[in-house]
Amino acid sequence: MNGITLLILTIVIGYFYNNRYPQPMKYKIYFGIGCTAFLIFLYFMNYQTSFVYKMGKNIKEINEKPLYQSIPDFNFDTVKSDNIKVKLANRQNLRCSSCHNPIGLRDIDSYKLSYITPLQYGGQNDISNLKLMCPSCFQFRNF
Repeated sequence: MNGITLLILTIVIGYFYNNRYPQPMKYKIYFGIGCTAFLIFLYFMNYQTSFVYKMGKNIKEINEKPLYQSIPDFNFDTVKSDNIKVKLANRQNLRCSSCHNPIGLRDIDSYKLSYITPLQYGGQNDISNLKLMCPSCFQFRNF
């Protein structure tokens, strides 16, 4: 009930604001879409709560699971290599250390190595202090 009251109050304030400061039609459409999305969210939270919690749990589990486990016919033995970038990618569950986007093994040569703790701040010059970053994250970090 509090959600409906909040929605009605928002619509009333929006109505009076629009009368005092007229807005273009696209902002009125955005406002209507926002109100509709809020109503759908309210419906799911009130009548489909278990569905919402199951979806949230599934999303959380998928984000924590290594990417290669999501591919049904993936053979992990083919990924094993002596290449340091492949080892780091496996350690990071085939995801970029900054943006967590999937690492494509065909494009692994374009990924950049970076220190977790830079050497000038007391980091070790060791493989345990290295991480693999996608080119855009690396460029943004070093900009």
